[in-house]
Amino acid sequence: MKDRIIGALIVVVYALLMLKATGIFYLFLVLFLGLQIIGELLDITGLSEYRFIPFVIFAFSIVLFNHLHYREIIIPLTVLALFFYLTIIEEIESKTFFPFTLTFIYVTVGIGSISTFNWKFLVFLISIVWSVDTLAYLTGRYFGKRKLAPSISPKKTVEGSIGGSLGGTAISLFVGVKLGIINLSLLTIGILFALTIISQIGDLFESYLKRYFGVKDSGSTIPGHGGVFDRLDSSIAVAPFLLMFLNSGIKLF
Repeated sequence: MKDRIIGALIVVVYALLMLKATGIFYLFLVLFLGLQIIGELLDITGLSEYRFIPFVIFAFSIVLFNHLHYREIIIPLTVLALFFYLTIIEEIESKTFFPFTLTFIYVTVGIGSISTFNWKFLVFLISIVWSVDTLAYLTGRYFGKRKLAPSISPKKTVEGSIGGSLGGTAISLFVGVKLGIINLSLLTIGILFALTIISQIGDLFESYLKRYFGVKDSGSTIPGHGGVFDRLDSSIAVAPFLLMFLNSGIKLF
């Protein structure tokens, strides 16, 4: 319990720092989180000895994310990941490398999206992810009967998923309107509901990845809470879609 409290305090303090930070300091905080996640991925996939190139690619990609359109980053990121593959192709098995590569691109796009957010959009993202996670847990605990994905995450239930999506939509709608970044409309509600589902898919994806490689947590960076990826799995999934909506021209913001 003591470790979980300490871990929770670390998460809250870091989140507050990100909300207050601007410019280079904010970018550094986001970059640090991303490098921690990439390090965890390298550890659980058995590629930890190849840290240098992925770290450089990730850092370079985050810089590109702040200078290119969000769609344009996919091309150089894919090319750089392919370059990494070609440099070590003879030394590793494809069953290890390809899951890492796909997850690496997924994480880089997610963290890169977060690196472009201002404090309002960061609060909005947090309101979606944390409300879904909390309400899914509470609903599943008291009303859950049917398993959602027992082979991936045995504790998750269909009822919890529904409760998380409905409650997360309501809370994020309230937060977004209060912040003045979204309008109250059926379209907005529909998009927020979709984001709550994406949040849960991100959580399930990370659970699947851990089962695939036979680990309980992505790391031990946060006492009592596992790794950084364990805490940001849903945020990474939601952030690119939120950024996409921000740049889509839809009259939401």
